[in-house]
Amino acid sequence: MEMDVRSVLDSLGDPLLVVDRSALILHSNAGVRELLGWSRLELLGRPLSTVIPSGLPGLPREGPSVPPWGRRATPPPPRQPLRVRALRHDGGVREVAARLSPWPGGEAEGLLVVSIHELDAQVELERQLELCRRLNVLDAALTQVLALASDEEEAAHALLRACGETEEWVVGTYWQLEPEEQVLVPLTFWTSSCELGDFASVTLRRTFTPPEGLPGRVWSLREPVCVRDVTQEAGFFRADVAARRNLRGGLFIPVVGGGRVYGVLELFSREPRQNPREDEVIATTIGQRFGQFLDRLRLSEAELVRGSAPRRIWDSDLLGLFVSNNHGRLLDANATLLRMLGYSRRDLGEERLTWATLTPPRQRITLEGALRRLRSEGVFHSMEGELLRKDGDGVRVLLGSASLDEGRVATFVVDLSDWKPAESGPLREVESRLQSLISHAPVVLFALDRDGVFTLSEGQGLGVLGLKPGQVVGMSVFEVYRSEPAVLTHVRRALAGDDFFSVELLSTGLVYETHWTPLRDSDGRLAGTLGLAVDVTQREREARWRAQLLAEAEEARSVAERAVKVRDDFLSVASHELKTPLTSLNLQLHALLKRARQGQRPEDTEQVGRLEKAQRHLQKLARMMDDLLDVSRVAEGQLRLELGEVDLVRLVREVLERFQEEAQRTGTHLELKGEDAVVGRWDRTRLEQVVTNLVSNALKYGAGAPVELHVRSSGSLALLEVTDHGIGISPADLARIFEKFERAVPVRKYGGFGLGLYIVRQLVEALGGAVDAESTPGKGTTFHIALPLAGPGTHALPHAPAETGLH
Repeated sequence: MEMDVRSVLDSLGDPLLVVDRSALILHSNAGVRELLGWSRLELLGRPLSTVIPSGLPGLPREGPSVPPWGRRATPPPPRQPLRVRALRHDGGVREVAARLSPWPGGEAEGLLVVSIHELDAQVELERQLELCRRLNVLDAALTQVLALASDEEEAAHALLRACGETEEWVVGTYWQLEPEEQVLVPLTFWTSSCELGDFASVTLRRTFTPPEGLPGRVWSLREPVCVRDVTQEAGFFRADVAARRNLRGGLFIPVVGGGRVYGVLELFSREPRQNPREDEVIATTIGQRFGQFLDRLRLSEAELVRGSAPRRIWDSDLLGLFVSNNHGRLLDANATLLRMLGYSRRDLGEERLTWATLTPPRQRITLEGALRRLRSEGVFHSMEGELLRKDGDGVRVLLGSASLDEGRVATFVVDLSDWKPAESGPLREVESRLQSLISHAPVVLFALDRDGVFTLSEGQGLGVLGLKPGQVVGMSVFEVYRSEPAVLTHVRRALAGDDFFSVELLSTGLVYETHWTPLRDSDGRLAGTLGLAVDVTQREREARWRAQLLAEAEEARSVAERAVKVRDDFLSVASHELKTPLTSLNLQLHALLKRARQGQRPEDTEQVGRLEKAQRHLQKLARMMDDLLDVSRVAEGQLRLELGEVDLVRLVREVLERFQEEAQRTGTHLELKGEDAVVGRWDRTRLEQVVTNLVSNALKYGAGAPVELHVRSSGSLALLEVTDHGIGISPADLARIFEKFERAVPVRKYGGFGLGLYIVRQLVEALGGAVDAESTPGKGTTFHIALPLAGPGTHALPHAPAETGLH
């Protein structure tokens, strides 16, 4: 090896290896050490498989069978970069692009240069795209199962099953927190295997007090934990039974929602976990979705309770309640009021009860004024008065009314007859009863006088603000909320007499929606404001979270679309640029082959064989370029059809004649069965390409076994069946083989772009037909095609050829 050439290689930044034709490493530069950690002395004299275990095409994998100086070989021409796995010095694996080039010092030495380039950015992009795909699939599955669940246990079991089916987990448990005892207990258990009975038994008998065990630790941390191998984890108390049942990987997910941790989900797999970061991202999604479901479930339960509260108040014996219309006639009344005034349900039904019959004459003027304010303002303040019983006696009561819809008025009545002899005690008792009613509502009800001083502060919602009922009464709102300028802006507007709704974002992060209603005294002057505030923090958080998810999804979709556009543009340009030199090269090979066949020398015969082999490879490459061009035309919507009468039997026979030489070389028998002629209106060139791709696939994967083609007509359809008896296709791969760049076999062994069947499907569908396949691994594959005889757009085909009866 020339010293000056080696010096040049050492000076280059790209990782380079120099190997001989027997794949022994003779030199490596500093770039190899920087990328993979191998020093020059560690690699010197070792086989190339030390760094690239799979080797490179054209080179032996395990080193020379004879000394390199005993070989004469011509280095191969420069090859396109290959994507391979390179072994790092520390035992790790890194995906790289390797390219084999002739030694720059001259071909006589028989040396080759292997240039290596890292693919970290591409691998990371592929990983992110795959993670996005997994998240989308999982999100769709979770949305479906949670939409159908009615309670926490059913939802947890369905969620565990969905995770297992989409992410290949085999067992899962939901540990629910018992709030009173602060203990995690197993609420539900799911498994896809009937062999895990002992693991289920051990799990269902366990409980954890946080931070005990992995579930307890995750509950305390409020963050997901991915364990590569639970049998090696010190804090996993079920490691022995997990090892017996071959459970290795574990994922522990806190279920967080509404400011609390509801419990912990755990999932186990057969294999150790390889990508903890991706698992934890997926775990976060699972925990958030389940937490949001439980939040909505709790909210629905609370709303159910709130919805039943008016009925409970109506049926209670604390208050007399009745509803009247705008003319003063009582429409309905509860049993407490009827019992208080001595009337029956029949009296109410006979429309005998009105405000006039219930009110003493001396109070009717006062009551009419209160009702006028009620009709204009919607509410009047509680007032002491007197109502008449059926027997004519008066009852001292406390009254209060509020307008309902359609001109109706609801009125509460508190009997004061037994409390009036005492001065202060009865009033406090009345206030206590009214306060008990208000304090059970999950809102904040407050009132301010005209100076902004609290006169009322009640409601269950005060606890979230850190306040107790009545704690701020007598205090100025401007002092209590001096650090909340947005709240004070709304207070000033309300004290000016406006009736409006507002939304307040507090500095603590809480969000409230408030209805402000002005209060007026008996003379109609503004006396203050009444406010009803509802905590909408969770609703706002969910809205922001949904907006963020939508933005992230749109960004991911945009990135994916740009990547696909760049790829399609590159394929289109590359296929066009390569087409011209391939055509020229084919013409030159044809001329050389013609000249060699005319020669009489012995070496001409050998030359003919080499040229024919080169011509076959060139034709294969040309077909691959045609595939790329067709993919570009399909993607751009430029696929044109030239329709005419075509005999499908004759076309298939011509295609088979072209493949006879290749079939004889592989020992494959080609057989055509069917009718004498099946004539339809199709594009001959495109249909020929479909048959060519299917026969080429059958020869490639048929392993030398016979290939049968069956052509016949059925009603208005032409049916084509191509059967090989080769390696077959697994059920998992069968569903995707007609997609772009999809393959069911290793690319290193069979080559190709994975476009042949994609183009077959696009062309068949363009011709108005349909294609599918059925296969048994190890026994072969059959492709079925159905085409309308009258041409595209003239016959509605079934969803798949199977429905035509061809199968």
